[in-house]
Amino acid sequence: MSKTVLITGAALRIGRELACAFAKDGWRVIVHYRRSKAEAEALAAQLGGVAVQGNLSSAAAGETLFGKLESQHLLPECLINNASEYGRENLREVSAERMEALLAVNFTAPLSLMQAFARHCGKGHIINLLDQSIAYPDKRRGVYALAKKALWHATEAAALEWAPDIRVNGVAPGLVCSPPGVDPAKIANVLQSSPLGRRNTEGEIAQACLYLAHAPSVTGQILYVDGGMHLGINN
Repeated sequence: MSKTVLITGAALRIGRELACAFAKDGWRVIVHYRRSKAEAEALAAQLGGVAVQGNLSSAAAGETLFGKLESQHLLPECLINNASEYGRENLREVSAERMEALLAVNFTAPLSLMQAFARHCGKGHIINLLDQSIAYPDKRRGVYALAKKALWHATEAAALEWAPDIRVNGVAPGLVCSPPGVDPAKIANVLQSSPLGRRNTEGEIAQACLYLAHAPSVTGQILYVDGGMHLGINN
């Protein structure tokens, strides 16, 4: 019987690529979505998986979603925290409401899902999608960067606390999709001056996650898939 993977934010972009890659590898995929109902249901039907809706804007998000999955006998062996919201507001000017929203989606909800996975599933593997900027102080992405750093530390802490039953790892992508509102010329300059000088693909991120899912001796690791950007070039 195939294993089951829950991928948050799986209807579009990187999440969709993750879902397709895991389905091709033989996994039953739970396609989580918040608003993209039509896309999620179409993808789930295509992959022979299941689409499930969930609002990841509160600390109760994990228990609510896993309670729903348990009632449908859909508890996964692997959780991939992919859903996130990007922001470039600086720390001085970000509003309290925006700060709360960014922290909720990028840290509080993923941590809540990790806790619920540990309680409901007991064994398995968690993969958190981070960001290459966790490797250095980032003055450009404010609360978003802080939330991803917090999730990085939660990844390592959970890997230590929940071993040997649950492995917890992270994948830190570089430039995959261009951030909204950023000058394309600036993007090109960043790519040219990065060590490998190339944009990362959704497929590369998916392959990194598949590797971690099949690596029984790997836990507490962050796999940078960023062309070497985390080494500090351009920061």
